[in-house]
Amino acid sequence: MNKPLLIIGNKNYSSWSLRAWLLLKMFDIDFNEHPIALFSDSSKPILQAHSATGKVPVLVDDGINICDSLAIALYVNDYLTDKSIWGNEKNSKAERSHCQSLVAEMHSGLMGIRSEMPMNIRATARIQPSKQCLADIARVEQIFAQCLQNKAKSSDLSEGYLFGEFSVADAFFAPVIFRLKTYADASKIALKPTTEKYCEVMLSNPYMQQWQALALQETQVIADDEAGEIVRVVGVLG
Repeated sequence: MNKPLLIIGNKNYSSWSLRAWLLLKMFDIDFNEHPIALFSDSSKPILQAHSATGKVPVLVDDGINICDSLAIALYVNDYLTDKSIWGNEKNSKAERSHCQSLVAEMHSGLMGIRSEMPMNIRATARIQPSKQCLADIARVEQIFAQCLQNKAKSSDLSEGYLFGEFSVADAFFAPVIFRLKTYADASKIALKPTTEKYCEVMLSNPYMQQWQALALQETQVIADDEAGEIVRVVGVLG
């Protein structure tokens, strides 16, 4: 039986690709990956062959093309793992529903962060966040605090993730962690201790570190995702 194939974009920029890739890694799913350069003519044939939307990520498994990070997460839960992607198996119905709600919120909302703080792992950049962006950051911090405080109060051992064990919620908020790393300090955006602690947990994740290391090796520059005043750039740029 062939391994699933995950088609992803640039690791430096593609937040949607990170979600699917990290989820597959953390749930021990053996897969091949096919990275493509975003917005490149060379990428069009692979997208035309597998992606009805023309976007990444796409999971190809058993002749089926699954487009979009949320659809991929649901497919993983249903067909590729015996574990629940919604957190600790001991989590209550309310906790799993909460996890599902947060994944949906991240998937469809928080547009201020998305538009003003595009993922750019190689850079440290200074921005002037709008009221909407700051409101989104406050909402993200509220989510982190609520989830982590709830797990701290429970009797279950917590690994420092939002729902105890790593869940799809952590995968979906992973790009936000890289965004905060890129923009928060340089833009003098003060983060709460709970947020800082969760960022440390996520940035210590070996797969997050692997993704980051590979992003730093990339050379393609996408001008639309080079937001703000670039203070520092790491890696080799072409």
